[in-house]
Amino acid sequence: MNRITASVLPLLVAAFLASALFAVPALAGDYATHEPPRDFRGMQWGTPLSEISGMVPVPAKGYKNTYYRKDEPLTFGDADIVSVAYYFKDGLLSRVGVAFKGQANQFLIKDKLIHDFGPGRQVGSRYGWMWKDFSMVIDYNASSDTGALYYTFEKQPKK
Repeated sequence: MNRITASVLPLLVAAFLASALFAVPALAGDYATHEPPRDFRGMQWGTPLSEISGMVPVPAKGYKNTYYRKDEPLTFGDADIVSVAYYFKDGLLSRVGVAFKGQANQFLIKDKLIHDFGPGRQVGSRYGWMWKDFSMVIDYNASSDTGALYYTFEKQPKK
């Protein structure tokens, strides 16, 4: 073994051991500790579109399987919101998007979710929670002063 390899080898081994020790807690911390929400405004994830009344297809091109409700309350906790969109994958409720404007509303939405589900995780402009089959993510764009909260239900019933 040459001198360079002999002097670098202990550093590589130390780096490997350190990464191995920190990898397990990092993987364990990827999931939120509280239970995920079972529904959004009383509509359970995986509910067929045919069982939810008042859904209207979004008329804009590119929003296939996306709906809204004309009587949607435009609040989320103490925050004012712009709209709510419901996405149905294979005819089942699987995603909800909540649009908002203003950093104050972003703060109020995030604060409510932290109260309900405990602290999440910040990655860039996004803040969120992840479970095995479910995620919630808040994204805010300071330059446009707009943002969105996305609920995504990944688990679909076996066919």
